[in-house]
Amino acid sequence: MLALALLGGVGGGVASLLQTPVYRASAQLFFSPNFPTADVRQLDAGGNYILQRVRSYTEIANSPEVATTVINQLDLPYSPEELMSRVNVTGKASTAVLTVEVADETPERARDIANAIADEFPGFIGRLEKPTGVESTPVKVSVVRRATTPPSPESPQPLTDVSLGLAGGLFVGTAAAIIGYARQRTVRDESHAAEVADLALVGVVDAGSPASALMTRDERSVRAEAFRQMRTDVRLQAVGERLTSIMVTGCGAGDGQAAAVGNLAIAFARAGETVVLVDGNLRNPEIHELFAVANEAGLATVLRGEASVNGVVTQWRQELPLYLLPTGRVEPGPAEKLFQPDRLAKLMESFRLGQVLVIVNGPPLLSDAEATFLVSATDATVVVARLGSTEADQLAATVAVLRKMRANMLGLIAVR
Repeated sequence: MLALALLGGVGGGVASLLQTPVYRASAQLFFSPNFPTADVRQLDAGGNYILQRVRSYTEIANSPEVATTVINQLDLPYSPEELMSRVNVTGKASTAVLTVEVADETPERARDIANAIADEFPGFIGRLEKPTGVESTPVKVSVVRRATTPPSPESPQPLTDVSLGLAGGLFVGTAAAIIGYARQRTVRDESHAAEVADLALVGVVDAGSPASALMTRDERSVRAEAFRQMRTDVRLQAVGERLTSIMVTGCGAGDGQAAAVGNLAIAFARAGETVVLVDGNLRNPEIHELFAVANEAGLATVLRGEASVNGVVTQWRQELPLYLLPTGRVEPGPAEKLFQPDRLAKLMESFRLGQVLVIVNGPPLLSDAEATFLVSATDATVVVARLGSTEADQLAATVAVLRKMRANMLGLIAVR
């Protein structure tokens, strides 16, 4: 809106500078009965006659005959048609006054043309109105106001042109913004995302740069405070429930889900809870890269029965009770074969017996079938949407699938 308004203002200014100045001068003519009488009825009839004729004079005043005479008199560089296009003759209703207006590039020439027409018009009317065999005409034409030199051009008017340009640009910009806003398919802001998902907003966080995706030791940053608040909101949403596992899912790749899940796990661990962060996204694993740990063994290894959980989990830092279970090596074939309900149930039961909080970085619900097994195996689900990236219909469809599964949805995380 601002850009188009400024562009319109600049365009109006440039158009004003490129215009040739036009000056306007005007003269006034008065028409009256030209016969001596003291009879009121004759004067009244003469007045009505003049008013009727004046309406006709506005049509014929700007005639080729008058234009040719004025051109010859002033030696003008115009043809009769060109001069007539510069002249405008108007009259007010129920008056015997005509105004001759002339527009020209020079103020002196506009004045001289208006005065020349005013001087020539009485003779022109006399020739038109003079009855045959009569010496005088019944109409008298008087010049009541001669044209003067206009002090300033009528156009361009820079202030008006710039104002009109600003107004036009603002109108176009507003229309474009409203249309673009209405047609935008992605979630626009956190309020829009919560409205589309019809979920409580448990957190709004910045995605951060790849180099600073995870919170490290800076616990006083605004971003760290946002994840602490999210941790509190998750607990408040689950008040009265036994919450031992949380599944976090999104709508597609690139929504910042992995970083959001990782930082949420760090926030819980900093609060003193023992947390196991599980990367359940076998098709697009990210947790091992995010935390810079090996990915040779992990969830897939445990689900295949090749290792125990205790043998593959890795503590991220000695001072923090946060343990990582990456995906591990995934063999070719459908990933959902590993997510058998009994295997997942056994795994989650082992975590419950260990009295740890499990946070699962799940795959996108709409594209990966195994996501439904993880939803069923965990106590609660949180949905992630990236503002300006996640499409509104995909977010709504994801939540609709979760509602159909009767998932315990704690709320929505919005990633800027």
